[in-house]
Amino acid sequence: MVNLGIIGCAEIAFRRFMPAALQVEGLTVKTVAEEYAPEKLQLFKDEYGLEGETSFEKLIARDDIDALYIPQPPALHYKWAKRALEAGKHVLVEKPSTTNFTDTTDLVETARKAGLALHENYMFAYHSQINEVKKLIDAGEVGDVRLITAQFGFPMRAQNDFRYNKALGGGALLDAGGYTLKLATILLGEDIKVDAAKLNDLDGFEVDMYGSATVSNGKGVVCNLGFGMDCGYRCSLEVWGSKGRLMTNRIFTAPETLEPTVIIETGEGKKEITLAKDMHFKHSIEHFIAEISSEEERNKVYNAILLQSRLVEDVRSISEK
Repeated sequence: MVNLGIIGCAEIAFRRFMPAALQVEGLTVKTVAEEYAPEKLQLFKDEYGLEGETSFEKLIARDDIDALYIPQPPALHYKWAKRALEAGKHVLVEKPSTTNFTDTTDLVETARKAGLALHENYMFAYHSQINEVKKLIDAGEVGDVRLITAQFGFPMRAQNDFRYNKALGGGALLDAGGYTLKLATILLGEDIKVDAAKLNDLDGFEVDMYGSATVSNGKGVVCNLGFGMDCGYRCSLEVWGSKGRLMTNRIFTAPETLEPTVIIETGEGKKEITLAKDMHFKHSIEHFIAEISSEEERNKVYNAILLQSRLVEDVRSISEK
């Protein structure tokens, strides 16, 4: 049994993590800690029966805690993940792992040397629709792939949202852009590289607000990515091939109650394929638990985290040039 603590009473911890974690075999959520808004601890106690801590350091030091979930804003991920790993705790951290490649590399090497799991929570990657879409592509439903397009963006949120705060690790690339890059690595493979990128600012904001990138792999398959935090909602994947195209509109954020729909259009006509509902947050946590006992799985995830962070860094670097 893995005993886990939560560092911070974030909304995602309350609304998404806890309901999923309660369904994971071999996991017990023991407690939650909150330093910035301790009044939120009562919500977790009322809803989930968790006794809270008012110190992150005390939680990390507890002998009855094996692992920690870190749903803090991105700029705080490195600090608390590093302390947790140094204390011998496995870490499940919300995406992105950190705000830069140097810090991510340090976390991965710290975890690797200690034999600890470090899991970056891009939960959409664990939805069964991802494998089903890959199967359709590999089966040649649209022929040879000519171009992949992935877009993820949403309308403006409240002005005090951490996504618009540079000091907290905000920005469209680290938030929405990370999803599109993660999907590109799943579809294109580990030899993916960034060919072009552009990050765009808006007056009155201190972070990048929207952007785009072009990535490709060694076989020459190209994926165009678009992302933003001040735009009409998009959550789409399109694969254009020699025979037709494949499309789906909830590739990153399919709710547990949704049966995703894939549309395939070819010269022979149009067909809709209904896929199964799935619980991607639960599966992400389950994968984290599996990594704790498997060095092979830990190494796969270490490499995936490093690749993701490098791609984000390359997008930023190319855009600045």
